[in-house]
Amino acid sequence: MSTALVVTMTGPAGAQTGSPPPAAASAPSAATPSSADAFAVTGVKVDINGSNPTTVRDQAIREAQAKAWAELYRRLVPGGGNPPRLSDGEIAKLVQGFEIDDEKVSASRYVGAITVRFRPNAVRDALGQSGGAAQYVEPPSRPFVILPVTQTDGRTILWQDRTPWRAAWEARQPAASLVPLMVPDGELSDAQAISGEDAVAGNADALARIAQAYKAGGVVVARTDLPANGPDPARGLTVDVTRYGLDGTRDNQTVQVKGGGTADELLNRAVASVGTQLDDSWRREHTTATGPEQNTLVRVPLTAVNDWVETRKRLSAVNSVARTNLMSISRSEALITLTYRGAPEQLAQALARQDLGFAQAAPAAAAYPGAPLPVQSADWQLTLLPRGSGTASAGAVPGSATPMAAPTSLAPSAPLDGSTATMGAPPRNLGTLPAKSAP
Repeated sequence: MSTALVVTMTGPAGAQTGSPPPAAASAPSAATPSSADAFAVTGVKVDINGSNPTTVRDQAIREAQAKAWAELYRRLVPGGGNPPRLSDGEIAKLVQGFEIDDEKVSASRYVGAITVRFRPNAVRDALGQSGGAAQYVEPPSRPFVILPVTQTDGRTILWQDRTPWRAAWEARQPAASLVPLMVPDGELSDAQAISGEDAVAGNADALARIAQAYKAGGVVVARTDLPANGPDPARGLTVDVTRYGLDGTRDNQTVQVKGGGTADELLNRAVASVGTQLDDSWRREHTTATGPEQNTLVRVPLTAVNDWVETRKRLSAVNSVARTNLMSISRSEALITLTYRGAPEQLAQALARQDLGFAQAAPAAAAYPGAPLPVQSADWQLTLLPRGSGTASAGAVPGSATPMAAPTSLAPSAPLDGSTATMGAPPRNLGTLPAKSAP
């Protein structure tokens, strides 16, 4: 018997195993594809013997969840290693749901393949427990669109023909991938959104259109040269890979694939190698500290109308920051609460990579001699830096009680509200930045 069963956990952890209700069998269409979820572990194999089919099935699900937790830990923690020792009940609390991809049941044996999907925030909290990791890699909050571009005899082919390179990506099996990848359908709307020439040239507007069409976090262009009669397995393959983020970031690398085997085997190895390289480069850029979340009140000096908009944009790209709440804002400064994991020094390094300075603020001064100090006083200050200047100082530790330089002006100074209000006008609450990802 083969089944495709999806169970989503919304009740107590103890109700997560056992036979699911019949209604769950109609839920597959509501589930997110496993290949597009970095917190899902697909195709976990289980083979359990026992005397009671129901009991054996429950045991198989528990074993699948334990195996999936170990695999997810190796995926998210640099260097891998052994995950924290958790009981079946503790692991069950991390699980959002599971899908039975295939199962064969007899009176005394259960053989199956199960996909386990975890709760992101619960996993983040558990990674550093019981002697676990000090750091982990924050996966992309959304999958990336992969565009397999083939160049043959001077032609750039993306949608026109179904090339062997595209066919290899379409046949790609869900794997232990840190960066989830989606292959577009190749319909007319895709061809209208971006052409092969646009993809190779990195046309920002076209890349944004195809990413928006698939609600993706970015686009990966994987370009290779192939003869008209297909690849030569003896010569190997070279793939130029460029990852584009929605925030304008760009990462380029070349993947060399050794020859050998058949043409199909060569292309499959190339697909796997591209996925591995993407995961490795993402790990280098998005490692953050484990541990509980903590809140810090931060002052953001403002000198121009665009300063706050630019600050929000850069903060949204910092994986260490879980949430950013705006407490108040005036024409001269904003007061925000940063929710993050790890130590302030680690946060400073992550912010520097987005050209944001982070250091202890100078003590607040009274507006005039004898005037009372502000009720809310921030110990830390966040400053906009010129683009490209923060990366060089990413390893620097924020100074102790050192006043920071004035924020960089990104546009001609203008009132934040665009009006002629006096300097004494009360601050306006402009809302809250969303969390990086939902549990």
